[in-house]
Amino acid sequence: MRNVLCAGLACAILGLAAPAFAGDKEAIQALDDQFSAAATRGDAGALAAMYAPDATVLPPDNSVVTGPGIRVFFAAMVTQATNLKLTATEVKRLSPDYIREIGVSTFTTKGDKPVTVTSSYVVVWRQVDGAWKLWTDIFH
Repeated sequence: MRNVLCAGLACAILGLAAPAFAGDKEAIQALDDQFSAAATRGDAGALAAMYAPDATVLPPDNSVVTGPGIRVFFAAMVTQATNLKLTATEVKRLSPDYIREIGVSTFTTKGDKPVTVTSSYVVVWRQVDGAWKLWTDIFH
């Protein structure tokens, strides 16, 4: 009887946990859309606010950007690109507080001869005070 009760409790707990994770891809895509909208507005402050305080950005130039440098990085980026679109292709819950996202981005360069660029990215989102924040961001 005790084993049956324990098995039933375990199933109930697992059943409760699954729905909380079921909407991860949609939740992350909504955050990606928020990020894209801020980039299109040229709002480097809003972009930086989407990162955890201890976040790291690893852009294609092999630099490592952290802390206040993230806002500075995006302030420069929004002057060079527009029409950013992020599409989450894979979202995997690593733990209750971490999600890994793999995706594809497209944007258009600014200037006399705009070019549409497609690239890929991987990010790790982390829960900070009940909100998903970018913790590690690598793109190329």
